[in-house]
Amino acid sequence: MTFPRQDTSLGLEPSLLTVLPEGDNVIYSMENKDFNDEEVENYACSVYITGMNEFKEWAKKHDREKIIVGGYEPTINPEEFVPYAKKVMVGPCDDWYQSIAQEGNIIKGITTNKKIPRYDLYDIKNNQQIIPDKKIDDICTSIDTSQGCPFKCDFCCSPLMCDKLMSKPLDLIKKEVAYLKQFNPKFVFIRDENFPLQKDWRERLQAINEMGAKIYLFASANLLNEETVKFMKENNVYMVCLGLEDITVDYTKNKTLNEACRLLHDNDIMVYLSFIVNPLKVRTQAESDEFYSKLLDRFIELRPEMVCGNFLMPFRGTKIWDDYKELVSEDDYDFYNSKSAFLEKNQENRQRMEYEMFYYQWLYYNSEFYQENIRKFQIKDTLHLRFLELEEQFEDSKNLKVYKKLI
Repeated sequence: MTFPRQDTSLGLEPSLLTVLPEGDNVIYSMENKDFNDEEVENYACSVYITGMNEFKEWAKKHDREKIIVGGYEPTINPEEFVPYAKKVMVGPCDDWYQSIAQEGNIIKGITTNKKIPRYDLYDIKNNQQIIPDKKIDDICTSIDTSQGCPFKCDFCCSPLMCDKLMSKPLDLIKKEVAYLKQFNPKFVFIRDENFPLQKDWRERLQAINEMGAKIYLFASANLLNEETVKFMKENNVYMVCLGLEDITVDYTKNKTLNEACRLLHDNDIMVYLSFIVNPLKVRTQAESDEFYSKLLDRFIELRPEMVCGNFLMPFRGTKIWDDYKELVSEDDYDFYNSKSAFLEKNQENRQRMEYEMFYYQWLYYNSEFYQENIRKFQIKDTLHLRFLELEEQFEDSKNLKVYKKLI
């Protein structure tokens, strides 16, 4: 059994590692190479939007009767994948044989929570997270204790993959922690969409803290109060990731964002803010200047140690899809990486927008305010090194003249 490469650029384990059966008859391929080996029983393929076109070309070269496909895009549009695979698996799954034993082309993934992911299939040292204070040689692993999200933010695709909160048994989490502990990780990322949503998240956090690593996790501001933040600090949480989202939109979950950031900082926990840029809102230089001025003002107010920009990516099935579907072509699927302003069709404008997203984060990190009030940036951790790479990429760009007018 083998399967084509899945993008791991975000440092997350491929989802297929949870699905595959135990045993040594599985090959994990980091490349989308051609196999056509008659001894292969099945090709298990996990497909996100950026891999759709690549998967289809790959599938045409292999026996359809051996291909099982799952992941985000097959879950949202299963019929589109029937011509390419014997089984199209919808939704989350961790039981391979029980799932593929179901009749029909389109099947629902079955989750039994009986086994931990197949960490034996890849080198855990490849999990190179880009975070404050992590040096290149520091080991960072990750774990999830639940899947899915019951909320339906208009831009978010997570509920489309799994629209309810599915928690793993605590005993299974403890087994996974015991396994991961042997790698002596310095950092561990809890991948749950919103970790404190679970009623027993405290017990889960205590179990993960047995790993002895610095912990960071996703949460929403409305779930953080003095007691919860104090408990996080007592259990080695060093950073919490919050969604600032589009600063031109009011989100109910962020009504207490200022207070949440204050509580985290008062307890010596770093704040990681992700934000969204809608290319259609920054089309002119004046619009862009206004947007980023407001964004930098929010950074000064909230004092995040880390920020992460993402361009709006309209997903089929979300509330906002109908507003943007006319602007999205099949060629755009290759750019669903959150760093491409593909909604903007003017190439010069797109290049300007992509540079600006980098530039204003770079400006914040290198500002006197950040250096004097938050932390030092130029310390050769993975966050600093990544931005040095981005700076070099933009400096090498053929469109440097477009960018230089901003500085």
